[in-house]
Amino acid sequence: MALGRSVDLSVPSLPPRFEPKAFEARWQDAWERAHAFRAPERPGGVRFSLVLPPPNVTGVLHLGHMLGDTVMDVLARQHRMQGAATLWVPGLDHAGLATQVEVRRRLARQGARAEEMPREELLAEIERWRAEHEARIREQTRAGGFSVDWDRYRYTLDAASVRATREAFVALYRQGLVYRGERMVNWDPRLRTAVSDLEVNAVEEETSLVFVRYPWADAGLGGIEVATVRPETIFGDVAVAVHPDDARYSDAIGRFVIVPLCHRRVPVIPDRAVDPTFGAGALKITPRHDPVDREIAGRHPDLAEPTEIFDEEARLTGPWVPAPFRGLDRDTARAKVIDALARDDLLVRAEPYRHTIGRSDRSDAVIEPRISRQWFVRMAPLAEPVLAAVRAGEIRLHPARWTASFFRWMEGIQDWCISRQIVWGHPIPVATCRACGRDTVTVEPPTACAHCGSRDLVADPDVLDTWFTSWLWPFAALGWPEPTALLDRYYPTSVLVTARDIMFFWVARMMMSGYRFTGQRPFADVYFTGMVLDAEARRMSKHLGNSPDPLDVIAERGADALRFALVFPNPTSEDGPFGTSSLDSARNFLTKLWNLVRFTLPHVPAGTAPVLGPPRLPATAALEDRWILSRSRRTAEAVGTALGEFEPTGAASALYQFVWHDLADRYVEIAKESLSGRRGEIAARSSRATLLFVVDRTLRWLHPFVPHITEELWHALPHDGDLLATAAWPPADEAPADPVAEVEMETVLEAVRLLRNLRAEERIPIPATPSAWIRPAGPEVARVLDRERATVGRLTRVGSLELLPAEAPAPSGAASRVAVLGECYVERPAKGPVTLEALTREREKLSGLLEKARARLADPGFRARAPPDVVRETEEKAREIAERIGRIDEHLSPDAAQGASS
Repeated sequence: MALGRSVDLSVPSLPPRFEPKAFEARWQDAWERAHAFRAPERPGGVRFSLVLPPPNVTGVLHLGHMLGDTVMDVLARQHRMQGAATLWVPGLDHAGLATQVEVRRRLARQGARAEEMPREELLAEIERWRAEHEARIREQTRAGGFSVDWDRYRYTLDAASVRATREAFVALYRQGLVYRGERMVNWDPRLRTAVSDLEVNAVEEETSLVFVRYPWADAGLGGIEVATVRPETIFGDVAVAVHPDDARYSDAIGRFVIVPLCHRRVPVIPDRAVDPTFGAGALKITPRHDPVDREIAGRHPDLAEPTEIFDEEARLTGPWVPAPFRGLDRDTARAKVIDALARDDLLVRAEPYRHTIGRSDRSDAVIEPRISRQWFVRMAPLAEPVLAAVRAGEIRLHPARWTASFFRWMEGIQDWCISRQIVWGHPIPVATCRACGRDTVTVEPPTACAHCGSRDLVADPDVLDTWFTSWLWPFAALGWPEPTALLDRYYPTSVLVTARDIMFFWVARMMMSGYRFTGQRPFADVYFTGMVLDAEARRMSKHLGNSPDPLDVIAERGADALRFALVFPNPTSEDGPFGTSSLDSARNFLTKLWNLVRFTLPHVPAGTAPVLGPPRLPATAALEDRWILSRSRRTAEAVGTALGEFEPTGAASALYQFVWHDLADRYVEIAKESLSGRRGEIAARSSRATLLFVVDRTLRWLHPFVPHITEELWHALPHDGDLLATAAWPPADEAPADPVAEVEMETVLEAVRLLRNLRAEERIPIPATPSAWIRPAGPEVARVLDRERATVGRLTRVGSLELLPAEAPAPSGAASRVAVLGECYVERPAKGPVTLEALTREREKLSGLLEKARARLADPGFRARAPPDVVRETEEKAREIAERIGRIDEHLSPDAAQGASS
């Protein structure tokens, strides 16, 4: 065994129970005191960097955040242990509109209206909210054990972010990519601000499709029948449009109708955008409150220029609205308009109708399409280099299936409305001169007009969309626009880990800003996590309030249990449920690991030096020692490959299977004889060295996933260095590969499984030690079983194990099973007649287990989400149960029953 220098280490005894409260906070303190996660400012060699998606200060972290943070921490800790200079920048997003909404709600609960408060007083309330929630978010992040560099913490409203935001706006303005214009926007009447397309949720709702008769203006009989879901907008109509090929209206084109209730005269116009199959085939044109209507009106320049009919709160207003309707909100106005139409005999009918409407993601108010003067970013020129980069593989998306969605959105990208009519956020860096009317756009707030020199300037009253700062995050967090050492050494960053729901809000925009402002990609890889779902299959979120506070989960179960439950068994890239069963499974696994190290400690003599490499096994080394070293190598390779391909669940699955099955259930049980010294001192030294090496390496591989327990256990063993967090990551090819040992051990394990199943089927009592026989399928199987006969016999509790020649008869009266390795027999214990009732009860019990296993396997979601090893294990379990049921059915057959009763 290759050992390091001897160290004076007093190995502590681990408590019998795994209790994370006893050590998790202690190790978090130790990591911070040691500055274990502070990245060097000017590193040489390999570097690995990533930025934490800054959580919104709207509330506290939910389990979706913890999932993403866990995946990031796995990558950061692995690369740090591999020797890369690793920078993980944490931060916080001021989340302009979203935070102001939350403060507005809190004020409302207190009986105050945010809209009626002075600006400075409202800002003070928001700042108070930020301070409260920032402290909680930092506490949650720390409790999760995430290895962020707290010395590099950033906030999207700190002084450096203010400068970066203004620099970006001014640069785009000067390049003609930021402009102010009057365009149709998504207006939130509850919050009285414009919101972007991405902040609008499309939902299907029931309403009424109202059919209205527009009378002919020339006093002719009848009129045109128009169907609409928004009769309250009738006051803004400028035309009625029909399809030019619709024969029903060929004589109507060019005539005029009267707009009901307001008695204005408008033309009937032809336009191919009209759907003849909708309603009666005629469309009312309201250009200020429908994007399609605005496009149609734009193709007919002779139409009247409409006035605004809604104010900022979506109440009817303006000279085109009759006095009785002014001041009404949309719902009230809709009902009164329908009543008035009925009174005037202009309401043809109303019928139920289901359609899609837009609701504000922030306030849930129905969005009002509205013409408004706002600031926009031209996005098409910014999208071009990003599309080229993703197509060329310069930026890679994981899982790759999201690439198609990414391309669809980017290829149809629309200009981005970046101005918001709120108080919380970065002021738009534009001042308008009262003297000459021109704008001054500068990074530093101007004191005089850049055009005429007047000091009579008015600052733009709006603030920037919060995403306008967030899209700069990968390089602004490193100091841009200043030429900092961090920016020079750690940008572009290595990877971005985030939820897919902000692929367009944030990820795509960061790519665009990265190429525009730095000329480089902001990151090489993007990993999209799935959604953590509650029991009702709803996404856990702050908005729904359906996520437990991670601090509560950590207090009850521990940070490591939470982390492992988030990455295993549900793949981190898939949507999946999270609940008690996930946490129970994680806790059981960590308890297994804890007990494994407790078992190891008595087999580590005092003064044992830390492990530097795999043991040098003697030629006579036990099969189990050779096998576990080879299995550890395969596990190391699987973990490295999975993490390299951004499949953290695959890595966690490989480690779970190795620890639980290979190491704890198989190797430890088999090696107990040699570890105890009953096979001699040479065998004992070999197995002890093997066990210590494998346990040490297993703790290192597991550390990125469950850092607290692995740090605690590593310090209980001989170790070299102060912290496992900064210890070396073992190379994948460190342990010897031994495919022969793996094949031979499979033979041994199959024999053990078959004999144990026969014992169970025959209901042989545990204390009994029946005789057993195996007729090997070939000479190689015979050789292995002959050499490992003692191991098989001990693990199956048989009194003797005899290998039968091919020509030998089957043992009389023995229970049997035929398998790939040969025929197995177990002596039936002396007992009375077979109890058919007992066999029937056993069959019913097994049938229930088989039904559950098959239902699990039949679930497409299980096969899609569960790691391959878990699926294979479930398939094997179902096969074994089915075989046992088959054996019982043989006993329950009429012939068997007659023999048992004779």
